[in-house]
Amino acid sequence: MHRSLKCNDARAAEAPGDLQRLRIAPPWALLLLTLLTGCPLAENYTDEAGPRYSGDHRTPGSVSTEAPASITVVTFNLAFSEHVTEAITALSRPPLAGADVIAMQEMDAASVDRIARELGLAYVYYPASVQVDDDDFGNALLSRWPITADRKVHLPHDDPYHQRRRIAVLATLDLGGTLVQTASVHNATPIVGLGGRLDQAETIIDALEGTGPVQVIAGDFNTSDPGSLRQMVKLFSERGFQWASDGVGDTVDSVIGGFPLDFVFAQGLAPLERGVDRRPAGSDHHPVWVRFAWPP
Repeated sequence: MHRSLKCNDARAAEAPGDLQRLRIAPPWALLLLTLLTGCPLAENYTDEAGPRYSGDHRTPGSVSTEAPASITVVTFNLAFSEHVTEAITALSRPPLAGADVIAMQEMDAASVDRIARELGLAYVYYPASVQVDDDDFGNALLSRWPITADRKVHLPHDDPYHQRRRIAVLATLDLGGTLVQTASVHNATPIVGLGGRLDQAETIIDALEGTGPVQVIAGDFNTSDPGSLRQMVKLFSERGFQWASDGVGDTVDSVIGGFPLDFVFAQGLAPLERGVDRRPAGSDHHPVWVRFAWPP
């Protein structure tokens, strides 16, 4: 999906050509562009506690009380939640069907609830900001297992063009008595620079530190600029995380080629298999999945 650059459009600056231009633009040029176009600053949700949305559409007996042989984690950026029906179709077919955890980005509350209802999942959702069409824009975690705690984490380095805020959504899942700490991530575009996005990733890791031995961090890390993927993986490795989705390849299509932007990192879990579902799913991002051995 490729859009023309317009006010308050978080995805507009993510087209690879725009990324390269914006990444090297000096601050005065960005200020001048803002003044000339009259684009307003983003409306961010700065409250640590919300807005918060949650629900539980699991049916009685839908989850076994016995430990599963494996668990599957999916991450999926749905591109402004514009094609929810297509997303539900994708998430309902193998290899994504029956996923235990789904981390989603660029979501609004109604879309998250609809997906959770159709798939029979519990969920928690926090918006980070408001889009130009007045829809919320944020991250969600959907789970086949009980969600026992959750919170929003504000990430540093609002983008310098709109001052748009990015967040991570953290949730504790109870998998048959074993607590799993999860995070749904949507890092800023390369306009904030590699250092800024590494700071954002480290903020998420710090937020989970000491919460338990089993952790999964998944989402859109916006690693489209040269060297950023290697540096992001290096950071997670140094903090004790395995790149669980290593080797799946590009996760976003563009007119100039594919880009690896969406990843799953894990601690305390052994990945068995992984992949990208490249069939149409209603987004320019493809869902990434990893199946882990269980118990950990």
